[in-house]
Amino acid sequence: RLLGASSGRQASSGGFCDSVIATVPPELREASAVRMALLSQGSPVTLRLQRTRPVLGKSSVEHDKVANVLNAGNKEQVLPLLRHLSAAGKATIESLQVTECIGRLLRHTQPEVAAAAAEVMGMLGTVGQRHQEAIVALLSSQHDACVVDALAAIGKLGSSIEPQRKTLVIKQVCDCLVGRTSRTVPVRVTALRTLADLKATRQALLVSEVLEQEKIPEVRGAAVETLAKLSVLTLEAQSCFPRELHEPLLNEMLRNPRSRYSALLALYHLGSQAPASLLPLVAEALGDEDISIRQAAGAALGGMAELAAESADTVSKLQSALRSSDAKLRAASASALAAMGPSASAHADLVAGLVHDVEEADAPAVLTSAGKRVPPQMRWPRCAALMALGHMRAAEHADTVAQGLLDGTWQVRVAAADSLGMFGEDARAHSSTLAGCLLDDAYPVRVAVCTAIGALRAPEALPGLAHAFEDSSHLVRSAALDAASELVFEAEEYCHEIFKLTQDKSDQVRAAAVNALSRHPEMGPHYAGVVAAALTDISPDVRAAGVTGLSHLGAAGRSYLDEVAACTEDSSDRVRQAAVVAQEKLGVRQSFTLKPLAAFENPSAVKAAMAAPRDIKDPVEGLGQYYKSIMMKKSQLETSGRWIEEGLL
Repeated sequence: RLLGASSGRQASSGGFCDSVIATVPPELREASAVRMALLSQGSPVTLRLQRTRPVLGKSSVEHDKVANVLNAGNKEQVLPLLRHLSAAGKATIESLQVTECIGRLLRHTQPEVAAAAAEVMGMLGTVGQRHQEAIVALLSSQHDACVVDALAAIGKLGSSIEPQRKTLVIKQVCDCLVGRTSRTVPVRVTALRTLADLKATRQALLVSEVLEQEKIPEVRGAAVETLAKLSVLTLEAQSCFPRELHEPLLNEMLRNPRSRYSALLALYHLGSQAPASLLPLVAEALGDEDISIRQAAGAALGGMAELAAESADTVSKLQSALRSSDAKLRAASASALAAMGPSASAHADLVAGLVHDVEEADAPAVLTSAGKRVPPQMRWPRCAALMALGHMRAAEHADTVAQGLLDGTWQVRVAAADSLGMFGEDARAHSSTLAGCLLDDAYPVRVAVCTAIGALRAPEALPGLAHAFEDSSHLVRSAALDAASELVFEAEEYCHEIFKLTQDKSDQVRAAAVNALSRHPEMGPHYAGVVAAALTDISPDVRAAGVTGLSHLGAAGRSYLDEVAACTEDSSDRVRQAAVVAQEKLGVRQSFTLKPLAAFENPSAVKAAMAAPRDIKDPVEGLGQYYKSIMMKKSQLETSGRWIEEGLL
C-alpha cells in the first residue's frame, strides 16, 4: 500500500485530491520511472475525462466509449486509459461502472496491461473483491511489475478476503518474499508491507528472520515497518520485535537516508510504545528536503503525541519551526501539531498566527504515492494551521478559522470548513457563514461545508442544504443528505425533497437518502415502504442502508422482518452483516453475548426470548402513513380554527 504500486504519475495542478500520509520511499522511484516508460508508449485516447475529479451529476464522460476501449483490450489504447482512470480516482471509476471491464483485463496476455489493471483494481479496494482470484494469480507472473501491483492490490483487499482463502494468499505472499519466486527489492518490499496489511501476525517470526539476514536497507526498513505494525496486534508478534530492540535499531535507521522513511513509519505504528529518546531525531526530520520524509515525521509525532507533548526539547523544536523563514518547514511543523491533536492545544495561539501566512512552499522535486499531488497542508502553512486548530479543538479561535472561508485558494477554504466542523456545536455561530459557502465554485468546498453544517447541528442552515440536494455534484448531494440526517428533528418539512433523491442515479446519494429518511423519529416510520424498497436496489451500499434504516423504524420496521431475514443470504458481506445487526435491534435475534448456562436449560424460555416483541401495528404503511399524518394535522388545524382555505386568501 505504501508503495502505491509505484506508479509515479503526476496529476495536474488543478482539481481535488485526497491527502495521503504514506508516500513512495526514495529507493523505489527507479521502479516508478520504469513503469512510466512502459505506460507512456501507449497512444492517447480522446476522452473528456477529468484527471483528478470524479464524475459529477450529469456526466461529462462518454461512458460507452470508455467501456468499449477497455473491452477491446488494445494495449496502445488501454494503457493510457488505465493510467487516466487511476489518476481520476475511485469515485470516477465507480461512476463509470467499468469495474468489470477492468477486472477482465487482469487476465490480459500483455503483462503491462495486467499490471495496470491490478493497480487500478487495488485502488478500488473492496469494490474489486470479486476479482481477487485473478489478482492472486498474478503473483506467479514472471514480470515484477505485475507482482508488485498484485501484492499492493491484495493488501488493500485484505479485510474482504475470505478466511479460508486468506491462509493460502498469505502463503503465496511469503513465497514472493523468501520463496522460489522472490526476486527484486520492490517485490520483497511490497510483499512485506502486504503481510502487514493482511495482519499476518503468525508470519512475524519469518519477518524477523528476514530482518536479521537482509543487508539491503530498503528491505530491512520494510521489515521493521511490518514488525512494528504486527507487534501491536498480538503478544506473539510482539515477542518477535521486543522493546529492547526498538531504540538501537530505529536510531540507526533514522540516521540512514535510505531507511529513514521506514523508521518514521515504524515509530508511527508503535505509538506510545515507541522510545521517547528518538523524538529529537523525528523533529529534525520535519526539515528534510524529501516531502515523503516530512510527512512521515509528522505522522510519527502524531502517533507519539503524548510523549512529544511531555518532551521539552521536542516542543522547543516545534515552536522554532513554526517561526522559521522556510515555508515548507512551517507547513510541516503545523501539520505535525495537527497530527498530535488535543495534546498540542497549548500551542494553539502560536499556530493561529500562521492562518494569515500567504507564502507557499516550493514545489517538491519528487512525486508522492501513486502520482498524487502534495497535500495542501504541506504546501500552504495557513492551510496546515487551519487544520491544526481544528484537530486541537481550539474553538476559541473559531473566528480566525472562519476567515479562511474567504481565502482565494479553494484548498484553504476546504481546510477552514473542515476545521469549523471539528469544533462542533462550539462554532455554531458561524453556521450562516458556512451556509453562504454552499454556492462556492469548487465542489470540494461545498462538500466540506455540508459536512461541517452537519457537525455543527445548525438547523438554520437547512434551507441551504435543501438547495444542495439539487447540486450538480453527487458528492455534494450525498454530503448534504448526511448533514440533514444529523438534523432530523428539524428536517420534517424537507422529507419529501429527501424522498425524491431515493431515485438518484448515484448509488452514494440513494444510500444517503435512505439513511436520512430512516433517521427521522416521527416521519421515518411513514417512509417504511420506501426504505424497504431499497432492499431490492442493485447497489449493495443502498441495500445495506435500507436494512440498517429498517432497524431504526421500530414497529414499522418489524413489519418487514421477512425481507430483512432474506438479506442474511445476500451476496454482499456488508448487506449480510447489516441484516444480522438489524435483526438484533428489531428484537428477532439475540446479540452474541455470554449468558449464564441456566438460561439455556429451559427451551420455552429461549423461544420466548428469541420471539419478536409484541407491538400494535398500524394498518396504514409506507407513503400512506405520510399522507395520513398530513390529514391528521389538517384536521387538528381545522378544529382549532387556524386552517385557512386557499380561496379565502
